[in-house]
Amino acid sequence: MMLIKKPFIFILVLLSLCSIASVIAQAEDPPQKPEIVDIAVSLVDGKTEIEIIASSPFTYTIYKKSDPYHITVDLQDTLFGVFTDKIVVDSAGVLDIAPVKNAGSPDIARIDIALTVPADIEPLYRDNTLTLSFDNPEDSDEVLAGIEEETVDEAIQSEAVKTAEERVSQPKYTGEKISIDFQDVELNHVFRLIADISGYNIVISPDVKGKFSMKLSDVPWDQALDIILRNYGLSKSVEANIIRIAPTAILAREEEEIARVKESQEKSGNLVTRVYPINYANVSAMMQTIKDAKILTNRGFISVDERTTSIVIRDVDQKHEEYEKIIAALDNPTPQVSINARIVEVTDNLTKELGIQWGALVKPTPQSQVGGGLLSGGLGEFTGKPLAVNLPAAVGSGTGGTLGIGYVSANALRALDIQLSAAESTGQGKVISSPRIVTMDNQKAVIRQGKKIPYETISQDGTKTEFVDAALELIVVPHITPEGTILMKVEVRKNEADFSRTSNNVPTIDTNEVETLVLINDGDTLALGGIYKRNETEDEAAVPGLGKIPILGWLFKKELKQNTTTEILVFITPRIVK
Repeated sequence: MMLIKKPFIFILVLLSLCSIASVIAQAEDPPQKPEIVDIAVSLVDGKTEIEIIASSPFTYTIYKKSDPYHITVDLQDTLFGVFTDKIVVDSAGVLDIAPVKNAGSPDIARIDIALTVPADIEPLYRDNTLTLSFDNPEDSDEVLAGIEEETVDEAIQSEAVKTAEERVSQPKYTGEKISIDFQDVELNHVFRLIADISGYNIVISPDVKGKFSMKLSDVPWDQALDIILRNYGLSKSVEANIIRIAPTAILAREEEEIARVKESQEKSGNLVTRVYPINYANVSAMMQTIKDAKILTNRGFISVDERTTSIVIRDVDQKHEEYEKIIAALDNPTPQVSINARIVEVTDNLTKELGIQWGALVKPTPQSQVGGGLLSGGLGEFTGKPLAVNLPAAVGSGTGGTLGIGYVSANALRALDIQLSAAESTGQGKVISSPRIVTMDNQKAVIRQGKKIPYETISQDGTKTEFVDAALELIVVPHITPEGTILMKVEVRKNEADFSRTSNNVPTIDTNEVETLVLINDGDTLALGGIYKRNETEDEAAVPGLGKIPILGWLFKKELKQNTTTEILVFITPRIVK
């Protein structure tokens, strides 16, 4: 007979109770549900990939609606996690990705994906990640949108979004900004609201039906309209102040029908031959422009008559209206610019009197004082638009090669002429040349004045005379802007022979050049300086014999050192020939 002690029985009972409690506890604590931790959109090798990443394995169902621009994905027994707000992508073929919370099915995380292109989705599930891919013509392997973890610094996240937006080409929207927040309202009501705000008349096709749910804040109305249309597979056509909205397929069929009718008319219409005289444009270039415009029908023919500078076009009658418009728009006279130049050789003092050696011309007040007066009566003010030039021309000797640029308004030109004439009569300056030339827009005008210096060379063939150029050359290329101002590229070159330094009897050529690009008003004057020539002379007068005594000789002699600095100033006044 076997005896069991009471303490042993108590231990067995206690172990059994612990096991039962553990089983009950496990039954009360179900396993943790998977939750969404990230959603990302990217372009890889011409395919758009939408990645839905969860914390643990999950099951899913994809619903493909009749609308090819929408996809719905249900994740069973899955929590939304960090995916709480709509992600607006608007790139890579994806418009937005939105969570759809259904109180009747709290265990399902429904994701609604709106596309901008119709897509045939290819799903792939691997390692807690569902990848939805479809063909897309865009080509980029950068991640364009996604859900970042909450620990990411907000400033870095903002910069990443900004960079992605800059990479995606966006249309330019100029409409008044609006904010809308609708839930399950008729589409027609939304379009009526946009019509009231925009001032356009909106005509809606009877085929446009459905409910609308969207929240937009501070968005231009034309951008909001485009987003809504893409979201629901719609398109618009604009005629004057009327916007017509219909399903994309309907508008596409209408455009195809219009193209077929037009093609039929071109095939069946009578051919008409017309001659278009070309007055100003190059006739061959005009013919090539019409060919490049791709408006000739398959039956059309175009040729050129060089003798009469005319274009001969044979095509259906309704196409000739287009040819007339193109020729009328392009066959216009090229604008011309008259360039008046004054090339002046002056002393440095006169340069200061003219006020060319300033630091800048500004306009803090309606009139700005610039340097000294031109005349004793005083013309120290230049009016008109300010020229922001901060290139001060240095004063004093030894400053050869410094560029000076100035601006003289049209109403100061007469005083400038008077001052230059006075300077020439007193010997302080000399007007070297005052040429005038007319050139066409964007064509180079060249003014050259100087001489050819002969020199002899000896070779096996004997002695012959050759020439070297020593000339002052002014090159101007004007361009008339749409605002009526003149953009000028100016080059000034002064070449001068130096017979004190020769090589094989050929004098050296001292070269000075100034080049600038400046915008100037019609009729105003541009002043260019900076081409200097410096001469140094020394003279001594002394009492014979006594002037050579060391130290005391200074009492019996006189020394004269003179530095003469001559500057070439160029005044250019362009005027549009009207």
